[in-house]
Amino acid sequence: MSTLLTASETLHIQVGEYIPLMVVCGVLALLFILFKLFGVASKLLWKILINGIIGAAMLCLFDIVFVTYLKMSFFKIPITWVTSLVAGFLGIPGVLLLLILQFIL
Repeated sequence: MSTLLTASETLHIQVGEYIPLMVVCGVLALLFILFKLFGVASKLLWKILINGIIGAAMLCLFDIVFVTYLKMSFFKIPITWVTSLVAGFLGIPGVLLLLILQFIL
């Protein structure tokens, strides 16, 4: 059985590829501030924030594993605030839904 990554190889990840992840976190922080200003229930606020961050992290991990590590570029899902919230609220089925929508559209 062969390994996919040998000891002499390294995983090259460029920081510039994950600027959208930073933008998503910034948008979620802005939503936090706006919700606090307008008095939206904090339980709903935390649920949206945590799910959005988890969704963005899942998409980032999905991108690292399939696109960078396994070299399957057709699995690329762009990380935006919409895709992060879909992945955050629906979990792994949400990532699969985004992948199917990526192939259809």
